[in-house]
Amino acid sequence: MVDLRSRTHGAGATKGVNLVVMAYDDLVAADPAGDGPTHYLDARVHPGDRRAPGQVDLALVVRKTERSPSVHDHAAGYSAEQLASIEKAAGDNAADLVDANGATVGRVYGVKADLLINSGEVVVNTKTLEPTELSVAADTAGRDIRTQIVEATRAAAEARRAARATAAGRN
Repeated sequence: MVDLRSRTHGAGATKGVNLVVMAYDDLVAADPAGDGPTHYLDARVHPGDRRAPGQVDLALVVRKTERSPSVHDHAAGYSAEQLASIEKAAGDNAADLVDANGATVGRVYGVKADLLINSGEVVVNTKTLEPTELSVAADTAGRDIRTQIVEATRAAAEARRAARATAAGRN
């Protein structure tokens, strides 16, 4: 899970965070009470946000799944109205999520928002949404935002391992 502590990023570390919000078509559940569907959204700090450098995970939510202890779930539940607010705030800063076969499996949205703790999870405060200048479209090298996130966190993990190896060599 992304580290957003104020001792790491200063006061207001959870305010005005540039986010990538992924809404997969198959992560929607009907509400038995009839209040509308719950959309399980995967929100991550945008790799271009000031809080992203050095982070080995940019996900707001990380929990182990029942399927496998090595597989993590990164989604938190949002109402249809909250998803609509995210879509509206993102405007044109949205793109299709495409699987390895080229099929569209959802949409990704770029927004800026404050973050809250809800039931022990870090979630997007949909009342503070605004557009972000950081794009979620493919970059100039053609890498989609998910690839950009993976590469940013992989580079941070490699840098962390190298720093530990260097420190261990001095001892």
